[in-house]
Amino acid sequence: MKISHVLGLCALLLATTAGIAAAEPPANFARGVNLSHWLQYDGRQPVRAADMSAIRAAGFDHVRIPFDPVLLGWQPLVVAPSGDLAMPSQQRLEDAVDMALAANLAVIVDFHPATATEELIEGNQQARDSFVELWSRLARRLASRPANRVAFEIMNEPQYYERGATAWNVLQSRAATAIRAVAPKNLLLLSPIHGSELDALARLAPIDDANSCTVFHFYDPQLLTHLGADWDPYPDKAQGMMRGLVYPSSAMTMSKVEMLPNANIRLVGQAVLKYLGEGWNGKHIAERIDIAKQWAAEHHSCLVASEFGVLRGTLDPASRNAWLVDVRSAFEHAGIGWTVWDYADVFGIATGSGSVARLGGGATQVLDAEHFTRDFDPAALHALGLTP
Repeated sequence: MKISHVLGLCALLLATTAGIAAAEPPANFARGVNLSHWLQYDGRQPVRAADMSAIRAAGFDHVRIPFDPVLLGWQPLVVAPSGDLAMPSQQRLEDAVDMALAANLAVIVDFHPATATEELIEGNQQARDSFVELWSRLARRLASRPANRVAFEIMNEPQYYERGATAWNVLQSRAATAIRAVAPKNLLLLSPIHGSELDALARLAPIDDANSCTVFHFYDPQLLTHLGADWDPYPDKAQGMMRGLVYPSSAMTMSKVEMLPNANIRLVGQAVLKYLGEGWNGKHIAERIDIAKQWAAEHHSCLVASEFGVLRGTLDPASRNAWLVDVRSAFEHAGIGWTVWDYADVFGIATGSGSVARLGGGATQVLDAEHFTRDFDPAALHALGLTP
């Protein structure tokens, strides 16, 4: 073989390797933040134009807007008359999208129902038909916005532990087809079952659509990221029975563990030993993320980690920020777009002051939407590779 051919082959191999190591995330969806507890849950974190401007100024290029369709008036077992909005209060969602676009942010529109609604869709054919119809009507309206800056995440964390992947893959494909009929240019974000966990990617059936990406959520290890969580099922898990966990795990010893009253000592001990044995650090996280990267390469799909984060308040800030650095760095090295959970709630990277009530578990609630301010945590922004 001629030397020129050898050099050309080497250059090709290097280029290919570089492409695999650092694939490009989808345009406009590289670095984002979730606007949780606004149009879903109890709505305790309203977002204003000033927030959108601050998010953009911090260096984020997109926001994810989770919306609970029932909160906006959707009735899954009632077929809305032809021509009506999918949800009576849908204008709230459209206004939120427009507010983000006005701040030069792209938007992930995230169908984010309560558990009961998700279970109804999973088990009831009429609700599934209504779900597909909702997406058809909503996508038709949102298709009038810049298509390259509005993405549709078809379902947040589909479960399907009992019905299985095939049932969800069929429904997701139906919804994607309905969306494409009215919004041919918007990015579609497809979710695997089992709460969109990384290991469920293998159960996802990609669709034949060049303008689609796959999402997954990353909260590994949950003993760390959900330490101190006070909602079900965590109070009955080790996360709700201890404090004192440290990241990386090499800096952790059993002597640092603080047992809460009535803790199950055996359960906590086993969980901490597992955490120590798995060796959680940047290298281990990168190896986990590499599973997603390899799956994406095999299926010719781009990836967006549309949720990842650490509960604040119960983990020391140094450990929290070290985890954020390692996860964010692994995403970027693998060419995966990311959207941190969340903006200003219990996983938040910003805090509110002014007309704000302090709730249990470190949560807050805005009392007067006109008289409060929010400020980013500079260390958290730095951990995310952004400039405070």
